[in-house]
Amino acid sequence: MQSNPNLLAICASLKPAPGRTEPSACREILRAATAYLSRVVPNIESLDLRNATLPGFEGLAPAHHYDPAVMQVHQRIRAASGLIFSIPAYWGGVGGAFKAFVELVCGPSYENASSSPFQGKPAVALLVGSDAFSTQSAISQLDSIFEAIGVHLTSELVVVPNPAATGASDAAIRALIGASAQLAQHVIKVKEGA
Repeated sequence: MQSNPNLLAICASLKPAPGRTEPSACREILRAATAYLSRVVPNIESLDLRNATLPGFEGLAPAHHYDPAVMQVHQRIRAASGLIFSIPAYWGGVGGAFKAFVELVCGPSYENASSSPFQGKPAVALLVGSDAFSTQSAISQLDSIFEAIGVHLTSELVVVPNPAATGASDAAIRALIGASAQLAQHVIKVKEGA
């Protein structure tokens, strides 16, 4: 690709718990897709919420937060030219770690969408469900969350209702590679003013 986009891949899975080794489908699918894509798009950074050691949401604006890691993450999102999300769905909806992350980095400013570091960012998203009901509920919740924070999906949501189903993870990896490649092309066109 002529002009390299700076993509930020955000994994919103907290699995496995510390000391455990079970894989997270969200993380493994995202890793496989971005590893493949990095052959063509070398500027892909990773933000894994499991390892980020961020505080919980306390109603503070990121710029006024006592923990500098919050503003650092805020700045990393703002600096990215595009975002790749990997989000789990449990117990009837979007995984709580993702929602808490959005609230933390956007702050409580409901009426000022420009405070969202996600505002105007092109993105692709992977949704990995624990069951069909949670997956379906999370799809509409993600639509609302992405609209509220100002994210623009450049392709259809990649959905995996059951990552344990035969071939589901491989199909999701291929779909996420394709969606992410389209995102990179979109970012390049915007940068080049096409």
